[in-house]
Amino acid sequence: MEFEMRIEKYFKNSQWAGVITLGLGTVIAQSINIIIQPFLTRLISPEELGIYNFIISMANLIIPVASLKLSMLIVIESEEDNVDLLTDVSIFTVFLISSMYTLFIIIMLQIGNNSFYNIGGLSLIIPLIVFTNGIRFIFASHNNRYKKYSLMSKVDIIRELIKGIMQIFSGIFGGGAFGQSLGYALSPVAGVSIQAKDYLQRFKYRKKIKFKIILSIYKKYKKHILYLVPAQFINSFSYTLITTSVISLFSATETGYYSISVMVLGLPLVLISNNVSRVYLQKIGKDYKEGKSVWPIYLSFIKVLGIMSAIGFSFLAIIAPNVSEFVFGNGYGEAGRYITILCFMYALRFIASSLMGGYIVFNRQRNDTIFQSLLVLSGACVYIVTKKYNLNIYEFLELISFSYGLIYMLIIINLGYICRKSVFV
Repeated sequence: MEFEMRIEKYFKNSQWAGVITLGLGTVIAQSINIIIQPFLTRLISPEELGIYNFIISMANLIIPVASLKLSMLIVIESEEDNVDLLTDVSIFTVFLISSMYTLFIIIMLQIGNNSFYNIGGLSLIIPLIVFTNGIRFIFASHNNRYKKYSLMSKVDIIRELIKGIMQIFSGIFGGGAFGQSLGYALSPVAGVSIQAKDYLQRFKYRKKIKFKIILSIYKKYKKHILYLVPAQFINSFSYTLITTSVISLFSATETGYYSISVMVLGLPLVLISNNVSRVYLQKIGKDYKEGKSVWPIYLSFIKVLGIMSAIGFSFLAIIAPNVSEFVFGNGYGEAGRYITILCFMYALRFIASSLMGGYIVFNRQRNDTIFQSLLVLSGACVYIVTKKYNLNIYEFLELISFSYGLIYMLIIINLGYICRKSVFV
């Protein structure tokens, strides 16, 4: 009995407890997503899948910066009184950014001869996706601060289940890209009222935020915004750039296969890396402010992540071609070949993305911006080389995988160096 209590106490206090709790919920949630994908590839046409992927890509370009990264500060804010204030400003910012994006798309629709114009009114669902997912991440940060990992996991499962049901029914009844996108847009609404319960109760009884306070928050954290937002946007753009390069250099068919490969390779990041990054940020933020060395935490995370990445992505690289054909249907073995080529890059990205919150804690957002700019420059160079020498899709992806992978390796080394040397003052 005493032994069991000691084990329970160790698990509760362990820095991996949060990772495991979030991970279990995310595994269940993403299992739902994985299960429905083979059905969706058979219910909607490749053209509809392409439009849907374009809509999601354009939304995901903005979602990470919709709150100007202020939502990340909710996790590490030292003054409890400022937490709700940061939440208020983050919500206002998401609404503002979504509104500006709507105006931008309307202008693009009026101009014509662009990707938004080609899909017409469907493109107006993009800002809705940005808004709902932006709010979702704000309260994920809010719950992360108070270590409500179980609640976060439950909401993830509910949200993914609702999205899956909506998309399946849309596919059956011919909803096309609109139905798929609507499911993606509305599913984040599920569970937000539960996640925001404490915040909403306090909101009723406290003073409402004024515009001058919003401006003061922007001013106070301007360095955070000026460094981290461009870095995140550049990071998102670096992957959008690959998609647009595939379309430009090759064909819509290759683009379809590439989108499937990215979905599969992105699963470990969604299942594990995103949750690890939340816990890692909370752990090093706490120890750093208490004047403790964060080097042991970095070593602990890097060892586990390194082993998981090496084993997981090596296995995926071997089985991908045959399994992709079986799971997604005829012809999708080609997507499996893309997966094999890109595993090197994603193995290193898996580790780097889990640890990059360290740049916020150490106030080294400039480093992040530099590395993300290198990713874009690398992508542009690969595009030019591919076009000049008429390389095939495999050679293009090999260059992307190697160059991006090398940059992610440099990020991991740089973060380790900072953890080893940094001391809170």
